[in-house]
Amino acid sequence: MSFIDAYDVVMFDLDGVLYLGPDAVEGGVDGVDQLVRRGVRPTYVTNNAARSTAAVAEHLARLGYPATEPDVISSAQAAAALVGEEYPPGTTALVVGTQNLVDLVSQAGLTPVASADDEPVVVVQGYDPDMTWARLEEAGFAIQRGAHWVATNTDATRPTNRGIVPGLGTMVAAVGVTVDVEPTVVGKPERPLMAEAIRRTGAKNPVFVGDRIDTDIMGAHTVGIDSFFVFTGAHGVLDLCHAPDHGRPTAIGWNVLSLFEPARVAEVDAEGATCGGVRVVVAGSGATVEGDLGTREAQLDAAWALAQLCWNGSVSDPVAVAARLDLLP
Repeated sequence: MSFIDAYDVVMFDLDGVLYLGPDAVEGGVDGVDQLVRRGVRPTYVTNNAARSTAAVAEHLARLGYPATEPDVISSAQAAAALVGEEYPPGTTALVVGTQNLVDLVSQAGLTPVASADDEPVVVVQGYDPDMTWARLEEAGFAIQRGAHWVATNTDATRPTNRGIVPGLGTMVAAVGVTVDVEPTVVGKPERPLMAEAIRRTGAKNPVFVGDRIDTDIMGAHTVGIDSFFVFTGAHGVLDLCHAPDHGRPTAIGWNVLSLFEPARVAEVDAEGATCGGVRVVVAGSGATVEGDLGTREAQLDAAWALAQLCWNGSVSDPVAVAARLDLLP
């Protein structure tokens, strides 16, 4: 039985799961096509508020994914919906993001402004690759004067085809050092974006596929659904091993095609854990690994076994074993 057999909707993170910048992730297009042929609905859920859902859908379709605009759900939409519900029409909002976020906030009935001197009632902050210090300073001034602060997400990094780059979380942190309040966050791992994805799809038993423990996997836990962690994006073995209770995935695999394989099962005993043909043995606070690690699948088995031992407290230092898993990030 493949892992995916139990689910009717698959919710995908995008950066690091389906694409890296302009390039599709290996196995992504084939994997989503197989889902559609099985009658499982794909939905695309992104924390990135920079682009419109139409632009995201166009990007996905250009890469070969079956995607139309209604299939995409973004944190920018969730943020605009939140402030539209909380504030009456005409309320001034300092939007610190791209034109996409400005347009959505305007469509929600608020009046976007560009300066703290315009006395905004709310600051809405989203990722913008062209962000300037001056705009971040305006956000800080407005929040210091009492404006409610809403952030689309707090992802510290973003994976790209060239490597990892700073995400909105770094911009939120830059504003945060100037104020004594925390933002209301709508994107993963918080509930608004995830709940909207479930509502819109009508999913009975969805699963979320992501590459980040702190947003994707924790976001799935927030709304009580299963999750599948892939290694093609931002996080790797050590992130998996150090995941807190509310950040532990239901299963792991290399990429989207791994959804069609049986879920890994690790048998844990007093001395270690065995998964597939690999055994991880507790050694003091660390561990050693036994078995052939020459394939990525074997290394995934080792990672899953190691994670179980970290999660149950048997291993506190997974670095030595993780270092041997050189086919995984």
